[in-house]
Amino acid sequence: MTAPAGPGSSDARNLLLVCPTARLVAAATEAGFHVVTIADTAGFTDDQLRDHLVDTVRIHRVGKLIACGDASVLPAVLETAERLGVSPNPAAAARSLADASQIRGLLARSGPQWEALMLPAGPANRPPPYDVEYGVETLTAEGMHRVTGIVELRFTGRGGPRDASGSEPGTGRGSDPGIAHGIEPAIESAVERAVEGGAVDVTGEYAVPDSVPAAPPVGGNAAGRGDGPVGTMCRGTPLHTFPAPLTRQEEAEIRALATGLLDLAGYEFGYAFTRIARTAQGPRVIESLPRQANWPTSRLIELTTGLQSERELVRALSGSPLEAPVMVGCAAAVPLPDPSDGPDRLPALADVREVRDGHALLTALTPAELAVRTAAVLGGPAATGLLPAGERPVERGVL
Repeated sequence: MTAPAGPGSSDARNLLLVCPTARLVAAATEAGFHVVTIADTAGFTDDQLRDHLVDTVRIHRVGKLIACGDASVLPAVLETAERLGVSPNPAAAARSLADASQIRGLLARSGPQWEALMLPAGPANRPPPYDVEYGVETLTAEGMHRVTGIVELRFTGRGGPRDASGSEPGTGRGSDPGIAHGIEPAIESAVERAVEGGAVDVTGEYAVPDSVPAAPPVGGNAAGRGDGPVGTMCRGTPLHTFPAPLTRQEEAEIRALATGLLDLAGYEFGYAFTRIARTAQGPRVIESLPRQANWPTSRLIELTTGLQSERELVRALSGSPLEAPVMVGCAAAVPLPDPSDGPDRLPALADVREVRDGHALLTALTPAELAVRTAAVLGGPAATGLLPAGERPVERGVL
């Protein structure tokens, strides 16, 4: 933390970071900002936090406040920053993104075109669970939204318990009948995409394969596990794949939906992470959060594009042009059959890059390679029979 600068007018180079990562602090300092931090908000009441923010902004002549992680949706932080004139966004914009019911209201008020993109409300006024979702990370600067990555989150289960309706996970309300269930169909689908070239992103790279984890006990949820939703039942921990297996048309629709929602909310600066459901009627908004994607989504994007999110945010703060992502290969965060497994207990074939929070992170140059490695982590069958005729399994190796 910098030494107090004393009262007076604000300085644009004085930056207050609330609940930042160490990498963000380092990147901002390296860029020439005078960084002040509030490392944690947990020890404050709302009134105490508001008072502490006011004192910190005035003493250190803060020009801009950036809230990270869970702090990015705290009313005490958002409202105080706006009142002091150091917020990059209207407080109402960030609050509306963080509340699924407010997003529904926002879409309903924006005309029939947007109202049609709402999901039906489920229990506790939350949307029902869907087997496949897309997580869209965006970075907004000067009102321009740049999509940094679209990750698929797949929740279909293998041998999991039935839900309250008696259906297998993913076959009840909100499921897509076109989604494959089980490890073998998922890998086969991935290899078919690779062979046929039917799923490419705007860079022309093939998308990563699909696979499936086991579901948790009834009432389980994905809270605290990456970017999965909270409160949905019988879906397990999602498998994350990047780039998402989408056609150009599907990707364009999802990009337009995510960035259009930010426009409707009046979001002007910073990261946002929008969850979009895949339905038989097309993509539908679930929710959007005014923050960077969590691990493992953020790590998949970084490994595959070379972009470090903290540096890009600092570039946006500095008014510097943002770097264009260059896609190299594909990656997946695979839920471990046993979350207590470590790298030493996983098969060598998997080429595991990292193990964290019950996921094994894999990279590969092609979807076929990734399919083999995913099957190895999940303990599935060899994927030789799923590869094109005459093609042998790939040799082990990492990007």
